[in-house]
Amino acid sequence: MKLIVTWISAVLLAVAPPLAPAVDSGQAARTTLKEAMAAAQKWQADAALTSVSTLRASPDGKSVKWGYMFYSAKAKMGYAVDFAGKKLVDAMEVRPHVTDAVAPDFVDSDKAMAIAKANGVDTQGQPFSMSLRVMGQSTKKPGTFWFVGGGFTKGAVAVAVDAKTGQFSFRQQVP
Repeated sequence: MKLIVTWISAVLLAVAPPLAPAVDSGQAARTTLKEAMAAAQKWQADAALTSVSTLRASPDGKSVKWGYMFYSAKAKMGYAVDFAGKKLVDAMEVRPHVTDAVAPDFVDSDKAMAIAKANGVDTQGQPFSMSLRVMGQSTKKPGTFWFVGGGFTKGAVAVAVDAKTGQFSFRQQVP
């Protein structure tokens, strides 16, 4: 009997379709921050982080590709580096469109996404955009925020999360 069960098990394993591989949602934004900062420091010693972003965040706040933007006051130029997984896939000097520095101890993207979901971002229609940058410079309360977009269709919600405290800040809905 044991031989028959073993033989049946072997046949079933041989003809059964392989299990689908787990979908890799990527990594959180801070995962390759050190590598991105090192690349920027090679470019210019005074390079300061000004933003982190992805257009393809998954519902867990991770992405297979993150873009990091830096600014050098000395060179008066920006530097964009993109990481796919742990690999630097693109780096280029660009005109600076953001110059305000982001503190590198920001709340990570997975936590920001969890807060955004708790405050109305619908994670059914992905991918999502996530952007970390300084906002509100012309107000009395500027700060560094994660802005998590849930789409551009009517009723879609975008949420801002304070990147220093991890607290919900505000939400906007597409009219």
